[in-house]
Amino acid sequence: MVNVLHKIKNSLNEHFQFWSQDQVEKLIEEDKGTEALIYLNRNIRDYPDNGFMLSLKGDILFDLERFSEAINSYKKSLEIKPDQDDTLVNLGHCFHEVGRYENSIQYYQKYLELEPEDSEILSSLADNFSHLGKTQEALEIIKKSLDINPDDFVAKYNHATILSDLERFEESNNILEELNSEEQEDSDVLILQSYNLIKMSKYEEAIDVCDQALEIYSDDDIALTNKASALIEINNLDKAKVVLELSRKVNSGNDDLWFQKARIFARENDIEDSLDSLLVAVSLDNKNKELSKSEKDFKNLLELERFRKITG
Repeated sequence: MVNVLHKIKNSLNEHFQFWSQDQVEKLIEEDKGTEALIYLNRNIRDYPDNGFMLSLKGDILFDLERFSEAINSYKKSLEIKPDQDDTLVNLGHCFHEVGRYENSIQYYQKYLELEPEDSEILSSLADNFSHLGKTQEALEIIKKSLDINPDDFVAKYNHATILSDLERFEESNNILEELNSEEQEDSDVLILQSYNLIKMSKYEEAIDVCDQALEIYSDDDIALTNKASALIEINNLDKAKVVLELSRKVNSGNDDLWFQKARIFARENDIEDSLDSLLVAVSLDNKNKELSKSEKDFKNLLELERFRKITG
């Protein structure tokens, strides 16, 4: 995303006739996007067909995380001037932020018609396909991105994520180890690495990697739930409970927290608490319905009517 207040300053003379330099510079220094919107809306009322101003309004709204309003402003801007490449990209970013991945793909692809060699946007496009479960398409796109810029950290990470989704865990971890050797350790890289290690049944290594991630961010709930998952696999249930309680304090809305709690209760033959936790996990993310049916810790629950109702 552009530095929107810097963009305002650079475009002051061309687009904004009555703003004072002092006012704008003060907004830039104080990073007051809401106040910037007040001035910008005055200009838009006077010049409603100025596509630049509408695009700039979208930029400010994006930075304020008011994504639905930003989408509307970007769309109005593109109705006036359809070939604004930065507006196409930022609209794609907006749709990604609100989980509308097919719409995001649409605008990234329109942008790539203008700039087909933009490796960063190709990587973002691949990420959208991955979110939609279209992993083979995502893999082809990310390879194209890396052909253009083989040193792009984000593209490499996206490549590793896609390979993990394809259950090519060892290949994924090879890329992640390379990323960790190139840069200071990155918590997202370590978390994905720990997930891969769990899938490869390397539980002790996974715990070590989670601890490395937690040294970077001690309250990372995903690192905590991954660690708990690995601890459950080696049947260290008491320690797993402690880790999950830490995760709950950070983010009680993490569906995997409740899924792992359900696994512990099932191992302890506490059927009702297991089902209660599983119900929460499913209510937070529907994907847990299918995961539950193949989870070995729930094998004694499969024939229960309540389990079938939760996962049906």
